[in-house]
Amino acid sequence: MLSVNEVKNPYLGVSGLDSDLSAEEREFQARVRRFALDVMRPTSAQLDKMTAQELIDPSSPLWKYLQSFEELGIAPSVLIQLGPERLKRILPIVFEELGYGDAGLAVAAFISKRAEFAVRANGDPELIKEFGHLRGCWIATYPDRGSDVIDYSGFELAAGSTQSVATLQAKVSSSEIVLTGRSSEWIACAPIAECALIHCPADYGDGPLRPDGGVFGAVLVVPLDLPGVSRGTPSEMIGQRCLPIGSIKFDDVRLPTKYLLHGKEEYHASMFGVLTAAVMSIGAIATGVATAAFERALEYSRERRQGGVPLVRHQLVRWRLYEMWRKVEVSRAMLRRAAAFNFSAEGPHLLASITAKTTAIEAATDVALEAIRIFGANGVGRQYPVEKLLRDIQGCTIQSGEDHTLGLQAANWLLRGYQPSGHGSGDGARA
Repeated sequence: MLSVNEVKNPYLGVSGLDSDLSAEEREFQARVRRFALDVMRPTSAQLDKMTAQELIDPSSPLWKYLQSFEELGIAPSVLIQLGPERLKRILPIVFEELGYGDAGLAVAAFISKRAEFAVRANGDPELIKEFGHLRGCWIATYPDRGSDVIDYSGFELAAGSTQSVATLQAKVSSSEIVLTGRSSEWIACAPIAECALIHCPADYGDGPLRPDGGVFGAVLVVPLDLPGVSRGTPSEMIGQRCLPIGSIKFDDVRLPTKYLLHGKEEYHASMFGVLTAAVMSIGAIATGVATAAFERALEYSRERRQGGVPLVRHQLVRWRLYEMWRKVEVSRAMLRRAAAFNFSAEGPHLLASITAKTTAIEAATDVALEAIRIFGANGVGRQYPVEKLLRDIQGCTIQSGEDHTLGLQAANWLLRGYQPSGHGSGDGARA
């Protein structure tokens, strides 16, 4: 039972109801929060007004931001040394605080490190030397292959049909790899990347289609200064305008076999692992956006006067602020729970990450929209910060997979693994 000797105001730290953070976790949180406030927000205020081309010009503040992120000391090469027990608690904190600063800049910082993380996990010293210092991007979606990328197991494949093979394919032989085709228009960091981590359909000699209607794949790391590589015009977005996006085309680009990180047999596990981490990260970033929206609305309601008193004195406004805070806490708790599962002996699994991301996206969308309503007409003006938060969260709804598509995957995995007794058999009936 709970015993109370003195009634006091609740102690709510930077992340609400957190009460058991270690000294190390609090140090990470404080460091990234300072970075979010002192570097990310001022930078995003400048970048949000720029065109997609201006964003990547040599004079853009984006370059100084990326250098500042390097100096922050939370790159994958640092985090990977922490081990699973520390990572499961620190990662959600780090990504949430970056999202609190700016969603687009948070994605840019870590997507630019995705290729580096892949080669370091691979462990090949030659590849680490070649790619470990390069800015990267992750190519996994194509103009004619979107949700099929996520649905490797073919849960949603209509009977008798096949998945889209995609415009970008790798032909893999014992002596070389030939890469032909182009990515989608929405590849994060493509306009500024020096190399790419690529998950794409692959032909190992008998065609790219699997007997079950899916496709075989290859995981490659590719320098982007090779002959035959070209880039499209940077794409404009309504939100996350601080994130450079675009397409990359490969015209019969010839690669040595050493650039093949995972082949036919390992492709699914690689894609599953990268996607599980990416989905969880976007959920944490969305939680940071929700926190920022709640705080902006709280500050405004204390300052803005209506009916002779500050907004916060009106009962309905207080109720709405509480609902916003409650949704942030639900989102935060779900992210911590998913991270704990993914770094446990039972994990990682995409089901945990999808559950966390879709929860966080729904909460952040609700909170950002409610913030605009509390601001009233000021909420839709660009001179106030909340309209940008609502724009930015729209990008999160499709990053690392559109939420409805992810939800279908989660449902199928749930039906495979969940039993009424509470113990998953892992081989339940397919939906």
